[in-house]
Amino acid sequence: MSLQTLWLIAALLLAGLEMLTGTFYLLAVAIGLASAALAAWLGFSFTVQALSAGLIGLVAVAILRRWQRQHTSAPAEISSDIGQHVEIVAWQGERRARVRYRGTLWDAELATDSETGQNDYLIIATQGNSLILNHSPLRHS
Repeated sequence: MSLQTLWLIAALLLAGLEMLTGTFYLLAVAIGLASAALAAWLGFSFTVQALSAGLIGLVAVAILRRWQRQHTSAPAEISSDIGQHVEIVAWQGERRARVRYRGTLWDAELATDSETGQNDYLIIATQGNSLILNHSPLRHS
């Protein structure tokens, strides 16, 4: 069996294993092995074939990692609390308050652009155990 065939078999095995993992890293290495098969077909020595497999595989992995970093963002703050109305129980300064929400009292802070002294507020974010509020138009029940 020729080296070209062995490189192709190894590349196909890794591509097949990739289907079980779904990470694409084995596919990147398989691309490197396919480049070694191409080098063998072109008549280069085993050293050039192995270097081709290693370098092309490393470049493919590096490109994959860079792509994943660019397309994988930190999870957005998704909370079922956002958009819910709260009842102000007591003000604790100009921009901080205790609010009744989900049957208990919570610490809350007004967003920087929120009007003070209103009665109806909406949760726009959470920060630790504190709710961030913004004035909301009067809700209709």
